[in-house]
Amino acid sequence: MSQGMIDAVKACLKEEMRMDVISNNLANTSVPGHKKSRISFQTALRAQSTGAGNASAGNGTASPDLVRIEIDHTQGDVRSTGNELDLALHGEGFFKIMTPDGIRYTRKGNFALDAEGYLVTQHGERVMGEGGPILVSGNSVEVGSLGTVSSGGEEMGRLDLVSFEDPKKLTAAGRAVFANPLGEPEGPLPLNSRVKQGYLEQPNVQVAEEMVSMIHCMRAFESYQKVIQILDDVDQRAINEVSRIR
Repeated sequence: MSQGMIDAVKACLKEEMRMDVISNNLANTSVPGHKKSRISFQTALRAQSTGAGNASAGNGTASPDLVRIEIDHTQGDVRSTGNELDLALHGEGFFKIMTPDGIRYTRKGNFALDAEGYLVTQHGERVMGEGGPILVSGNSVEVGSLGTVSSGGEEMGRLDLVSFEDPKKLTAAGRAVFANPLGEPEGPLPLNSRVKQGYLEQPNVQVAEEMVSMIHCMRAFESYQKVIQILDDVDQRAINEVSRIR
């Protein structure tokens, strides 16, 4: 197979990956706190600019670092819901939740109270406070801007809110939830971050922007397909005509 054919196939695979990312972003436009993903070539560009690496692994396959999916942690719009158990983080930071797989991090703040009175996610995972899961006794819940949870004037606990120096090192774990597989140290909530009760952070996905990207992706894929077809035709002519004994 010619190098041109290999490059065209790699390009098709890249566009397929890009389409998967776009589709996932569009599928989560109604999920509070969802962070869009995007394909990044920064690692490859840095390697090329410094001469520290090659675009391929040396065996005709793409280097694992050539294309990378990154999560965009920019702030989404914060909208009022009027629900006292809806919480939004304005600024950097994450809520901590306890899942069957361990501690996870999220900005999806549409919480609820379970049958025992614990503050939980929509999937029943307990929201962590600084001293453990937060148990609420009372009919009303008040949450301060720094995460203090009170009911009937009595403090129930304080949300365990954390931040990371580089949140891009977190990995998506589904449902707008993130894992910390590298064990990045947790930091306190930045001074300019606040909790807003009765609000939810919307996903940072721009539908129009994603649709335009999808059209570009489809056109690029079609172009690479045409390149593959042309190169295949050239190979066929070389086999059937150039090598013919005259």
